[in-house]
Parts: sequence; C-alpha cells; structure tokens
Amino acid sequence: ERVADLLGRMSLEEKIGQMTLIEKNSITPETVTELYIGAVLSGGGGYPQGNNTPEGWAEMVHAYQDAALATPLKIPMIYGVDAVHGHSNVLGAVIFPHNIGLGATRNAELIEEIGRITALELIATGIYWNYSPVLAVPRDIRWGRTYEGYAENTELVTELSSAMLLGLQGEALGTPNRVLGTPKHFVGDGGTAFGTSPQSGGFLDRGLTDVDEETLRAVHLPPYLEAIANGARNIMISYSSWDGLRMHAQQYLIQDVLIDELGFEGFIVSDWAGMDDASPDYYEAMVISVNAGVDMNMVPYDYTRFINTMNEAVANGDISMERIDQAVANILRVKFEMGLFEHPYGDLTLLETVGSDEHRAVARQAVSESLVLLKNEGDALPLNPDTDQVVFIAGQGADNIGIQAG
Repeated sequence: ERVADLLGRMSLEEKIGQMTLIEKNSITPETVTELYIGAVLSGGGGYPQGNNTPEGWAEMVHAYQDAALATPLKIPMIYGVDAVHGHSNVLGAVIFPHNIGLGATRNAELIEEIGRITALELIATGIYWNYSPVLAVPRDIRWGRTYEGYAENTELVTELSSAMLLGLQGEALGTPNRVLGTPKHFVGDGGTAFGTSPQSGGFLDRGLTDVDEETLRAVHLPPYLEAIANGARNIMISYSSWDGLRMHAQQYLIQDVLIDELGFEGFIVSDWAGMDDASPDYYEAMVISVNAGVDMNMVPYDYTRFINTMNEAVANGDISMERIDQAVANILRVKFEMGLFEHPYGDLTLLETVGSDEHRAVARQAVSESLVLLKNEGDALPLNPDTDQVVFIAGQGADNIGIQAG
C-alpha cells in the first residue's frame, strides 16, 4: 500500500532517479536532491577525501542522505559498498580473509558471525547496503577473481554464502543492526571458458559460461535458490555471457527463471556499467537491459547520459511506463522493508565497535581456521613452542600485509 501510494505521486523524473545508482566521486549531495537520485555507492577508493575514518564516512554518507530527504517526497537514498570481506574501504575497519579463505574454514556459524560484524561496522558509517555475498562457483583457478568464491563445490558455496547473507540481513530484512545483502553475480560468473574474455588481454573474466542449461542449473544456480529462500531482496547481474548473450541482456534467465520461476521479489541491480555491455549502442543497451529485468543501473559516472536516455526511451515507447513502475516499485518495496524510511541514518553509537578488539578476535579466528597446510616435509609442524631454534619464514608474502590479507 505504501509503495502504491508513493508511486502514484511520483513524476517520471523521480522514478528514473530511483533507478539511478551513482559513484560518490561523480555526484554532489546537491545533485542528489536536484535529480531525485535513489542510490549512491563507493567503489574502490570511494572514501571521504582527507578523512578516511569511520566518523568521516558517517558524515559523508549522512550528507547524501540529507540531500535525498530534501526532495519533495523525501524518499531516502540507499548507499552501497563492496564490504565483501569486511568494510575494507574504511581505514581501521576489521578485514576478514577473502571468501576463498573463509571457504577453507567450512564453518558456516563463523561466516554468519562475520556477516553480523560487517553489518555493524557498515551501519556505524551510515551504510545499509552491502554488495555481498559472492555466489560464484569458480571452475578454473586461472580466473583472476577465484579468490572471491568460497569454493569450487556448489554445495559448499551454497551453504557458506547463505550463512553470510543471514549474518548480514538476519532472519528478516529490517532486523535491527542488519543490512541489505546482494547475492552476486547472477549467474555463472565462475564458469567462464578460458579464452572467451571480451577484455583486451583477458582470458576468463567476463567471458562466456559455455555450458548447457542443465549444467548451468546444476552447478551455478543452486546458491541463488538458497539465497532467495533465506530472504535475498537484491541481486546483482554478472558481466559474463551465456548462450551468446550478455547476462544484462538475458530476459530468459532474469525474467523467466529468476523472477517467474524462482519467485524473486526484490530489486535487481546491474554491475558497474554492466548494462553498457548489452549492446554496442548505448541507447539500445539501456532499453535491452531494463526490459530484460534490471531495475537499477550502477551507472556509475555519466548519470546525465543515462537519465536522458531513459526519458528518450520512454517517450519513444521502447520502455513502457508499466516497466518503469515495476522497477521503481521493486526498489521502493525493499527500502520500505529495510525500514529505511523510518531509520535513514546510521547508528553513531556503533562507531566504537569499528575495529574493536571483539571484532578482531573473530577475524583472528577466521585466519586461524582458514589456514591450509600444503606440505609438512620432515615433520616441521607443529612447531614446538619451547624450541630455541630459529624459525625462518621466507617468500614474497612473508612480511606483506597486502598479500596476507588477500
């Protein structure tokens, strides 16, 4: 009822604004108000310049929220980040092992707790939307993003990604101190064939998942069934292709399978400029993607071009008002379910939890449980804590926190 009431009072400009997701370095709070923008995100490096602290983040995000609430209908914006293994853009936040390490723990309870902690550190900085968990099932370890998947085993990916989603969202969206998760990238991003990448010099990334539908459903789809059963209300589309079509153009897999067959009722977001790949022609790419079922475009930069194109497509009848209303209703419904209209701002009382000893203890447990012993020649391990011998640790990663963390 609230969605229908709000939708009935919105202009086309306000509706298109809700469908627009912009990178924060590309837009000011004032423009959020002017164009009724519904969502803002931080990519890598998208932190508050000169003040990368939890407090600085909260101030930055709340400024965008102030701007959204200054619009006539006061629809809150939703701010998103890639806190895939902790709130990693924030200096001082707790960093957890990457998903491939968490997969090695095979500890679903631990991963759910990591999701819960990540949600707290997000909310402290004003953020209620996390582009996580990754549901990829990597089939070829030469893929550069293999580390983002929990395992090559479908059952393990399903179990652990669902645990992360429950940790982030709780039993129901709108649970206090929980955030909206984003299972990604639908579907088959971990199954691309070597040599099919469309990127210059690429091999696997964004390539073709060259399998039949039976294999796609058996290997790559099950984590999404479980995610939807556990309350997924936002799903991100993959850069990859299947059956000769980019995923952002896949009306069959998005509309017929994900929405109609699996019963997904949340909103669907593109990957970073992912809709652009649906066609070499930008106008056609936007029309194809929106009509295929993508509700929100992670633009991320040139929002003027996207908004103008959307207005043109509606005027031409290439995108119907019915489809616009459907997309906006999906977005608004999730915002209402999150409680964002009642609680649009973060909880500053949680700032003291960011990087806390309690949270770091869980990260240390995750590191310990994720260690994988490859060789133990000469019974070198376990080390005797009472030994007076020198233990020499060598190699590129021996004293490199970047490699150790990822």
